[in-house]
Amino acid sequence: MKQLSLSLTELDRLILQALQRDATLSVRGLAEKLDQSQSTIWRRLTSLEKAGAIRARVALLDPARVGVPVCVFVQINLTGHGPEVRKSFESLVERTPEILDCYAVTGTFDYTLIVRCGSVEDFEELLMHRILNHDSVANASSQFALRQIKSETALPI
Repeated sequence: MKQLSLSLTELDRLILQALQRDATLSVRGLAEKLDQSQSTIWRRLTSLEKAGAIRARVALLDPARVGVPVCVFVQINLTGHGPEVRKSFESLVERTPEILDCYAVTGTFDYTLIVRCGSVEDFEELLMHRILNHDSVANASSQFALRQIKSETALPI
């Protein structure tokens, strides 16, 4: 089901931009930063959260410093395209913490994954024993990231 985009006010955009830079800002901190009353900011934040514009507030970790320096892009082809096969594969994705992102894509492959592991050996174990052994997976192709040029979580709103 397609979700409709929200009609954001200029204040909504400013709030969201500020939170994307620093999710630890309190209502008071946002109000001071944006020169608004705390009650106005609280109402707008509550509205944005209820509308689903703010999914979560998280800390961004440095992968190398926390032990998962290996980044791999994995393209997957499924054994079929029926709803049962897709659901089975997506269930595997949901319960595999090393898979950070999963996209259903157009083109040669059915899905693209972004995977983080502690070592090449850890990735081999994941690929050979958990991904390729899964009944829904026909084949996979992997590319290891050599270095990251850009990583951005802030949406261009």
